[in-house]
Amino acid sequence: MGFVILHLATITIRGISIEYFPLTNKYESFNAFAVATFIILLIYARTESHIYRMTLFAIGYGFFVAAAIFPKGLSYAPPLMLTIWYILHVPLSFFCYALWVSAMAAAVARYFASGEKRLYDQIIDSGFQYGLIVFSISMIFGGLWGYVAWGSYFLWDAKVVWSVIIWFFYATCLHLDYWPEAKRFKPPMAILGFIILLMTYVGTSFLIGSSHSFR
Repeated sequence: MGFVILHLATITIRGISIEYFPLTNKYESFNAFAVATFIILLIYARTESHIYRMTLFAIGYGFFVAAAIFPKGLSYAPPLMLTIWYILHVPLSFFCYALWVSAMAAAVARYFASGEKRLYDQIIDSGFQYGLIVFSISMIFGGLWGYVAWGSYFLWDAKVVWSVIIWFFYATCLHLDYWPEAKRFKPPMAILGFIILLMTYVGTSFLIGSSHSFR
């Protein structure tokens, strides 16, 4: 808990320093991903599974450590970020990513569980459902931001295309409930979803390139 508060305080100080929302470069982006993951970890802190908690912590801490490879200097927001839609779009995206990481962690823990697995199924379902809801809202705000910044609600941009792909993927995951024989595929789908998430968030910035890439 103290670590998360300290992390949030650091981000807040950076925001005060640049007089804007502190999500303007890769260092701040990776830290935001880590914080979102730690917040989900706090929400599920009483979950009995050590594997679930450790997997969630490992992902969050991994992004926290990875942030250190990027320049830590302050970056002032370019004009295209100076809109309320950006401030609403980006944090919601990180929060939904963290929910999907939670689903993946529950899927991993489920494979090691020897007893009742209902709790893991509930966490996976919650990650799928609430993650998709939050992401859908984020995409609406993202479209509005795109219109303000680039004059279009939709761009044929790598990040946008992969965002559409991941939206359809998790929408499919939700609909597995309507096909009883397919419910057993939820855990592997949660793990596969994490791989798609990494491609959507990290891959489009480092492997493909995107107008959404942080500096």
